[in-house]
Amino acid sequence: MRKVERCPLCGGTRFGPYGACTRTERTTLHFAQVRCRQCHLLISQPQASSEEMECYYREVYYQTVWTDPDAIWAENGAAYRTCELPLLQRLWADWPPPAGAKAAEIGCGYGAFLGVLSEEGWRVQGCDPSPRSVEECRKRGLDVQVGMVPGAPFEAASFDLAASLHVIEHLADPQALANELVSLVRPGGLVVVITDSRWYSQAGWSRLQARLRGKTPPFHTSTDHTFVFGAKHLRQMLTKAGCDAVHVGAFHRQPPRESLHWRLFKGTFRTLDRWLGQGEYLAAVGRRG
Repeated sequence: MRKVERCPLCGGTRFGPYGACTRTERTTLHFAQVRCRQCHLLISQPQASSEEMECYYREVYYQTVWTDPDAIWAENGAAYRTCELPLLQRLWADWPPPAGAKAAEIGCGYGAFLGVLSEEGWRVQGCDPSPRSVEECRKRGLDVQVGMVPGAPFEAASFDLAASLHVIEHLADPQALANELVSLVRPGGLVVVITDSRWYSQAGWSRLQARLRGKTPPFHTSTDHTFVFGAKHLRQMLTKAGCDAVHVGAFHRQPPRESLHWRLFKGTFRTLDRWLGQGEYLAAVGRRG
């Protein structure tokens, strides 16, 4: 484990306690979270070492956490078609990509997003650190290689879009991912980052309940997440990496089947978040200058 001495985004050194893991499992990478008092980035503290994280995503993540490629392909593919892709299209409406555009995805997992883009007429390539996920992608006819950040196995400035979905929160150096994504696209090309949100109303309610009971609030999001971001953090990183414009949107994923109890309970928070412009997830689209 290693201790974070300085916030990687603002350079701040003052952290306050935020959340803790209530139980440990083989899939637990980090055990507690702090919040930067300057920019409010959520930081796992302490963090797993680089060697532990590399081993986890190469040998554990798809073998223990996400074990069913067919189910994940179907579930994520359906969600991307109905939720993420329409939002991304609205966010990049001012800079629409050309017909038959070329896209790369960093950390593509089992390739569901590449499959959706391919259906939309994109020419797609991807990479992932897990040999198992790469093998599954190739079974579906996708052009995917083993690789991650830094050093994605693609030629610089050769794509119209470079995307990374639910990856940046897992990394020890999130700015390195933003830099690499921007480097992969041509001038005027698009960069997409999707990640968990630092705050939404149901998470706020859970923290309040814990405090009222005199308990430490739970770890926010998964315990293999190294950082959790707000919209301003995504804008900052993409701008620093070379984007001259960045649009950010928040959203929830609503399950296709949901009990009446959960539809009423979670639906109340989803409605509140729509009013507040918040959501469980954030999507950022930047344009390379």
